[in-house]
Amino acid sequence: MARVQHGLPEIDWRWTLLTALVMAVLWCLLFLMQNVLQILAGIIPVTAGLFLGRKVKRQLALHGVLLGLIGYTFGAIIVGTYGLLGALGIVPLPMVQSPETGNILQVGATDLVLFYLSFSALAMIPFPAFGAIMGGRAEQRQRAMREQIEVRGGQLERHAPVRLFDDLQGLSLPQFGTYVSDLYRKYGFTLTDYKFLHKDKHLDLELEYQGETYLARLSVEDKVRPGIVQSLVQDMQRRGIKKGIVLTSTEFMPDVRKAIKGGAQILLVDGKTLFEIAQ
Repeated sequence: MARVQHGLPEIDWRWTLLTALVMAVLWCLLFLMQNVLQILAGIIPVTAGLFLGRKVKRQLALHGVLLGLIGYTFGAIIVGTYGLLGALGIVPLPMVQSPETGNILQVGATDLVLFYLSFSALAMIPFPAFGAIMGGRAEQRQRAMREQIEVRGGQLERHAPVRLFDDLQGLSLPQFGTYVSDLYRKYGFTLTDYKFLHKDKHLDLELEYQGETYLARLSVEDKVRPGIVQSLVQDMQRRGIKKGIVLTSTEFMPDVRKAIKGGAQILLVDGKTLFEIAQ
């Protein structure tokens, strides 16, 4: 009870009430129709829970339970109102088949409400909570993934098979990152993190091998300039990383190697060398 009292202030009542009303209306529409369509009614509580779970951020189980209880109450009001109108002859009351005689009988207003209360409780109360938890967790995973992509500046992408050197040169930077990480993984390296830099001009892969960290900077520019090495040296010093790699799917300008100063341990790998390693 204490957890419920603590969670009530965090309930999004607007979305909960709106979703409960829509769920109740749809449920009652199928409930009052033929028996064949009633099979579809079981999908409605779970779907409503999934929807609400994606809209709220906290108290998923409590949102789901309240959704079920409120929707169940709304449904009882709708069915009771329909039964009252049916008793007055304004709307037709549903027909059901008697399990004892097999005859088609008309349900009275009271029987209709009682049947709703007993039949709907098993579906409308627990299943929205299940759907809300599942939908909320799925949304949390997607939200975390979106935030991670935003922090990293992009996402690695799959690429077509690289059989020729021209295939390697045709890779985009996200695809090239996947190619390099897969290749180094074959040699025992582990990709621990990555980040796109300078408006997608460069991509950093943080690799680990036998307990030592390597910072690999990737580029797909036609001619890789010395600036990429200079910035890598600065980042390695700032982060305390001793070994670095600069990889490109193309080639380096002649003066790139001169940019390696201060005893920095940086390996340059051009496209042709990388392609040969992969073969």
